[in-house]
Amino acid sequence: MATTYTSILFSKAPKYLLEKRNQTIMVLFVSIFAIVFINVFKPFESSQWITARGFSETMYLVWSSILVLLGMTVVAISRIIMYKYSQKPTHNITIMKYAIWVFIELLLLAGAFTILAIITSRRGNINLNSLDPVVIYTQALQNTVFILFIPYLISILFFSYQEKTAKLKELMNESIGNKSTSLISFRDERGVLQLSVAKENLLYIESADNYICIWYIKNDALKKQLMRITMRDISEQLADTNIVRCHRSYMVNLDLVKVMRREKENLFLELGYPNIKEIPISKTYGEQVLRRLMPIS
Repeated sequence: MATTYTSILFSKAPKYLLEKRNQTIMVLFVSIFAIVFINVFKPFESSQWITARGFSETMYLVWSSILVLLGMTVVAISRIIMYKYSQKPTHNITIMKYAIWVFIELLLLAGAFTILAIITSRRGNINLNSLDPVVIYTQALQNTVFILFIPYLISILFFSYQEKTAKLKELMNESIGNKSTSLISFRDERGVLQLSVAKENLLYIESADNYICIWYIKNDALKKQLMRITMRDISEQLADTNIVRCHRSYMVNLDLVKVMRREKENLFLELGYPNIKEIPISKTYGEQVLRRLMPIS
């Protein structure tokens, strides 16, 4: 049992926890939830210092909103750093790392709230039971965990539900697609099936930052499909096919190559379709492309 828990903790964190879209949704949802929760339930005896200072409900809403938004700014910065960190191939965020990251966020939030509480107390805006920074920080940490635990958990469960729904839809689409063994399927960075193309109609794949553009023939017309995934990841998906990487920005269907042409020091592939540009071969991928083409030529 302990081994199972350990393997789970050190397994790779689900992609839905690291996606930019989901990170943004989580920050917005947590912000709205915290503001509503604080104003409806007024936790931690906050209603007492509202009455003591003569604050109106409107003023309490303004101050609590400012407090939450300042805290969420810390979380937003943290999530931007997390996203950029996770995009590097050498960085692997496990479930353990993700949990530690969230815990550090809570520590930073509690620190920010502690500083704000001390400043506002010295100005006479609020009355604190203790001026000891350690006591204030401990209370701030407890309050932060109490308020944010529920929206954090709801967000994670919602993203997990979305992921499972998408995978179910993918399986249904894949069962239809598998009726033809000549289809090549493409899944985005979330693993969701986006396109299936007959291998004889697939021309080449072009990189566009974190997206790829899939060029294929449909009803004798040139079509393209934009999909969010990196060339490295799509190369792994197509490792068992004859769609190979020939350049940093291109993959090509070697089954459709009609001409390989050298121009000075550069190599180009021609696919034999009108209005299809030549596909360059870079020195990095040249040797593997030539090895794959030799049995065909």
